[in-house]
Amino acid sequence: MRGLLCSTALTLATAASAAIVPANLTYNITWPYQTFKTVNFTPPYLQISHHTEPSDDNAYLFFAPDGPKAKETAPLIMDMHGELIWNGPATHGFAFGAQVYDDEPVLVWWNGTLYPEPIGRGNGVVHMLNRRYETTRTTTLAGDFLEQVPGARFPSNIDVHEIFITKKGSMLVTANNITQADLTSVGGSKNGWVVAALIYEIDVATDQILFSWNSLDHLDQIPFTDSLYPLGSEGYTGETQNQAWGYFHINSVAPLNNGYILSSRFLCTALALSPNGSVLWRLQGRSGGDFALGPGADFCYQHDVRAFPSSSSSSSSSHPHADSSIVTLHMHDNHNSPLSNNTVPSSGLSLLLDLSTHRATLMHRYLNTSSPIYSTAQGNFQPLPNGNVFIGHGWIPILEEFSQTGEIQTTIQFASAEARAGGGWVSAQKPTLSYRAFKQEWLGCPGAKPDVRAERLVGGDGDGTAVFVSWNGATEVEAWEVWGGGSGAALGCIGVVARSGFETRGLVGAAAYVQVRPRMRRRGDGRGGCEAVVSDVVAVAAG
Repeated sequence: MRGLLCSTALTLATAASAAIVPANLTYNITWPYQTFKTVNFTPPYLQISHHTEPSDDNAYLFFAPDGPKAKETAPLIMDMHGELIWNGPATHGFAFGAQVYDDEPVLVWWNGTLYPEPIGRGNGVVHMLNRRYETTRTTTLAGDFLEQVPGARFPSNIDVHEIFITKKGSMLVTANNITQADLTSVGGSKNGWVVAALIYEIDVATDQILFSWNSLDHLDQIPFTDSLYPLGSEGYTGETQNQAWGYFHINSVAPLNNGYILSSRFLCTALALSPNGSVLWRLQGRSGGDFALGPGADFCYQHDVRAFPSSSSSSSSSHPHADSSIVTLHMHDNHNSPLSNNTVPSSGLSLLLDLSTHRATLMHRYLNTSSPIYSTAQGNFQPLPNGNVFIGHGWIPILEEFSQTGEIQTTIQFASAEARAGGGWVSAQKPTLSYRAFKQEWLGCPGAKPDVRAERLVGGDGDGTAVFVSWNGATEVEAWEVWGGGSGAALGCIGVVARSGFETRGLVGAAAYVQVRPRMRRRGDGRGGCEAVVSDVVAVAAG
């Protein structure tokens, strides 16, 4: 059929065929999920509430459900109507999102072995896929790292918390190493055990380490006594290797000028580093550290600290100029931990830092006051190109979009959440979570073929063939040409079915064999579309 025209009129019956399986606590199904005829994917049903008219920005949701109650653990791309776009492999997908490497958009996520809370870290690799969903790079970090579990060793030791691809083709990641240290300053042993916080800058093309940093090398400026996670918390006394005290808990690193900015959850601190790793300044969320905190500028147990020049704070790809004395800082302010649970609601926080006067001023706090969220771990803050802000709340499976001035625009829930007495939501003991979540543009051109299924219909709907077709990750399909016939060698055009959701259903005449061909969208926005290569799939009709 290649090269022939298929101009038959649209078929009469076209509909998205995803089925929604409702929650059923008897079978430990705590949240509705979707199923399809063509593929064995079970992404969550999205409960989406638009508080204002949604913007038409062609962006998709990027998140990765995880945890003991997730029906499916996998990186996912879904649209703002809850339709699946791409279902990744059934695996951990921490920090899943779209970034740019070598001037090309890519998908990245972490996968590996997890130490669940209260340890809350892992050892693994970073996967990178191109827009054809082909793996192009796998970034690793080898080394003789000591782990919480004596004798445990891993081929790669990148932590779950960070993936940041820089403009020069390197990747910033975090790691951890169990180390003996003198803990007498906090009432512990002279030969105690702690979790050293590490950052690495790795050349993506070669896996070569370009820069490394160890928190224990800077105890003169960031001593153990600064930790808000007292020695002995949750049983981590530092007396043995498997009781190593996680005093620091690093959870983000990003560029700042020619150096770095990182986040320590249990120091409640954002740290700026010079290019050689020395500590330039500390912004502590309770005392201020090297800064004076203005009204409302306090924070604690934060995640996803990022710094931007004040003139372009809405662009997530910009970094401060080397001579800038004004820095805009963004973060997800958890303001909760297992030690102070449900005391202050989590929020997105923007601060203005004056490096000349050492003052931190509140720019905006993005908080849903009508349904506050009290997340004890994880989460992120994403400035959007239109000035809005997108917030993922980590341990609580709710995503929020705010206007630039703080009005809630959209709320998205992807799993069951635990209600808080008095209103809002709290972190469950065994949550379904997404470590980070993003709203981003993406153009997907799958290298794999579409999936198609044909079912012979007899009876109520009349004699005919129901054709189901999906193409995992395709963003540019407008319609499907359906070809059919009595044999695979003699196919004619049956009709054209408008794409409708992830899986499209079309009702055509009786056919023993069907074949589908995508009709691709022609873009006029200068971004380019998918290659004009058509994949054909043959399926035999039932009966």
